Amino acid sequence: MATLAGLVGAAGNALGVAFLADVPGAYRLGALDAWAAGTVAHPGATVASSVAFTVGLVALAGWAIGLGRRVRTPAARAGAAAMAVGALFNAAGTMAPAVLALHVAPGAPPEAWLPVARALLGLTLTLDALFNLLFGAGLVALGASLARAGRRPRLGLLGVAAGLATLPVSLQFAFDAASRLLAVAGPLWLLFVVASSVGLWRRRPVERPWTA
Repeated sequence: MATLAGLVGAAGNALGVAFLADVPGAYRLGALDAWAAGTVAHPGATVASSVAFTVGLVALAGWAIGLGRRVRTPAARAGAAAMAVGALFNAAGTMAPAVLALHVAPGAPPEAWLPVARALLGLTLTLDALFNLLFGAGLVALGASLARAGRRPRLGLLGVAAGLATLPVSLQFAFDAASRLLAVAGPLWLLFVVASSVGLWRRRPVERPWTA
């Protein structure tokens, strides 16, 4: 199940980004008004993105717990718990743009819904920042545990690198420039999720866990 959850999590997050291709300013502090206008102009893409992100993040929480159980070190379990909590908080926040597109903006002039839009999208951005903080820290802990185990050193180093790249993105709620780092951090942690999910599937018949 953790293997499937990881692949669904990676696919959901990748699709969530892809659906926002025509929505300007998405997840950028310095472009909240542009994000709001794009959300209203592209309600279908916004709702599809919200659903994809939410499903993907819930799946990521399951993947993280499953991987933590396989590694079986205190650091790995703590890291997995941090990632799962961050993913679930973010899953709630990613539905806020859909609320704006479906329930707040329709039938109202921009001057009426823009303040609410800023609040909803600001909440989404803040919960995404929390996700990057907890997910990044969890990746470092899990990756270090895998690297120390000696059985998956390259995967462990990838996890550490992905975590270290993700942590600064958590400043996106206060500094617009932090969001740009996601162009590096996102592909790294998606690669780690996919690689570790494949590793879980390949090791299903093996009773020995990934221990240090």
